Amino acid sequence: MSRFDEFDQYSEDLLLAQYDVSEIITHELMKGEIREDFLLDILKSCSEPEPTIVKGTLSDGTRDAGQLDLILLRAHAHPRKLGGQCFVQKDDALCVIEVKGNCSGDDLRKAEKKAQLIASLQGMSSPIYGVICYRAALQKKTILNRFGYKYDASTDTYYDNSTVPNELPSDWQKIDYPNINFFACLEDEKKLFLRSYSRSDGETRFLNSSQTPLIKDLFTLVGSLWRQSNLATMQGN
Repeated sequence: MSRFDEFDQYSEDLLLAQYDVSEIITHELMKGEIREDFLLDILKSCSEPEPTIVKGTLSDGTRDAGQLDLILLRAHAHPRKLGGQCFVQKDDALCVIEVKGNCSGDDLRKAEKKAQLIASLQGMSSPIYGVICYRAALQKKTILNRFGYKYDASTDTYYDNSTVPNELPSDWQKIDYPNINFFACLEDEKKLFLRSYSRSDGETRFLNSSQTPLIKDLFTLVGSLWRQSNLATMQGN
C-alpha cells in the first residue's frame, strides 16, 4: 500500500467508523442527515479547490426530482438556497448521490425510479446518478446478479457474460437498474464499486472495480467531474 493509499484508507475507515458511532442516535432522520453530512465532507477532500456539493433537489423550472441526498454542482452554478437546502437547475448538476445506511432491494428500485425521473426533466444535460451504501441487506451475489453478472460456482467468480465470445444478447444477464450509473458498497464482505459504461454496440453494462481502498473510486469520480467542469468553464472564458 502506497502512502497515498494509506490516507485514502484512513478516509474510508473514518467513514465506516462514523457510521458505527452514529448508530447510537435513535432518530432515524437525524441519523441519516449526520451520515450524509459526514460523507459530504469526506468527498469534498478529493480536490482543491474543493468541489461544491449541496443537499436539495433538481428542477427544470416546472417539475422537480424530490429530495436528493447529495448534488455535485458544476463550476459557477447558481443554486437557490433556502436554509440548508438548495433548489438546483438540472443543467447545473454533475452528479447526484443517494446515501443509504443498509441498502435493500426496495432502496435500489426506488433509486432506479428516481434516476428515471431526473432523466425525464427538461435540460441540455443530465447528471450521473449513483448510490453509496455503508451496508447492504442484499447478498453480494444478488447485487452483482442485478447489475448484470453471473456466478460461476466452479471458479467461485462473478463474470459479465456479455463479454463472452459468441454469447448471444438474449442470453446476457439482465440489468435490473440500467439508469443507476454507479453503485458503491463499503461493507467489508460486500465491497463493490460498479460503474456503467456503453459498449461499442450501444448496450449499457457495468464494470466492477477491484481497486482498494474502494473510496479511491469515489474520489476519482467526483474529482474528475469537478475538474472537467472547471476546465470547461475556464476554456469558455
